Amino acid sequence: MSSGVIGTKGVPRAEREGQIVAAAIAEFARAGYNGASMLEIARQAGISKPLVYQYFGSKDGMFLVCLREVGGGLLARLDEAELAVDDTVASRIYPLRAMFAALAPQREAWRLLFDATVPLHGPIADVADEYRSRLTTLAAGGSARFLRARGNRSRADASALTSVWLGLVNSLVTWWLEHPEESAAAMTARCERLLGAILT
Repeated sequence: MSSGVIGTKGVPRAEREGQIVAAAIAEFARAGYNGASMLEIARQAGISKPLVYQYFGSKDGMFLVCLREVGGGLLARLDEAELAVDDTVASRIYPLRAMFAALAPQREAWRLLFDATVPLHGPIADVADEYRSRLTTLAAGGSARFLRARGNRSRADASALTSVWLGLVNSLVTWWLEHPEESAAAMTARCERLLGAILT
């Protein structure tokens, strides 16, 4: 029976680093920043704990690499998807599709962006705040555009709609995490059906 350990012996450095990061994302998503074990990350990557520190310097350094891997990739896809969004409800499928596709290789990575156990100050807090702020800014822009197209220029209404959208997105990802049998394509199709039901 497989132990679940990735194994990195004899692989190129870049590939080895990628395997360590994948193991670290899984551990940080499972246990949170505070509860994550560098020893467990090393075990899952099939290397020694000192080698993890040699590659990434510290637990903070490891988490920052993981956070940038998750947040940077997700926001790049969302930025591109927003170019296809107009003022219709149906077009909101584009950022949803992009989000599911970005998270598909390791969907639990979503939890890193909203980990309540990370330090309140310092580089980790700054990077996490930046990614969350960019997610909010994207949602706010879409909300304001949607309402303006309907003659509503209320900033308070736009702010409330932004909160609704962000809450919906988080709920959808949370549901997806609880249903591992669902693929990214299946989730996109489900969201298309739900948006279609809202529009009819």
